Amino acid sequence: MRNIYLIGMMGSGKTTTGRELARLLSLSFIDLDDQIVERTGKSINDIFSKEGEPYFRSIENELLMNTSHQTDRVVATGGGIVINAFNRERMKSTGLVVYLKTSLDVLWERVKGKMDRPLLRGMDPKKALANLFYERTPLYEMSSDKIFLTDHKSSEAVATEIYKTCFGKR
Repeated sequence: MRNIYLIGMMGSGKTTTGRELARLLSLSFIDLDDQIVERTGKSINDIFSKEGEPYFRSIENELLMNTSHQTDRVVATGGGIVINAFNRERMKSTGLVVYLKTSLDVLWERVKGKMDRPLLRGMDPKKALANLFYERTPLYEMSSDKIFLTDHKSSEAVATEIYKTCFGKR
């Protein structure tokens, strides 16, 4: 089976949905953010604050390339993976790209109390989230093969919906 890439904003449920979907499909699960932390030995916050976003993105790009050479994996990507056109093409050519679409209000409710979101640090994190949302939504939409709404759904419900819709499993 080709890989299944989960894309979407921070807080859309890529990791929790991905784990459940991998379980349902009996596939391996990879979280690219976890892989970055493992590779560097630093938290994502530390990478952003000490090395900068370009460094983070370079590692993310490399790990996606490595992962895309494998098969039978559910891959939770970072929210910014779609910024790079090569990443968008690589995911499309090596797997099924599933966009976990979540409204801005629900995203805010999910991430507002979390301190592990480096792109939301600053004077107005809600505005920063909105800016990212409006910049990235068209990229998610153009990159995806399938779109699933996650508002007010558990990650288990979303994974089951993907499982039934994409793989004809009942």
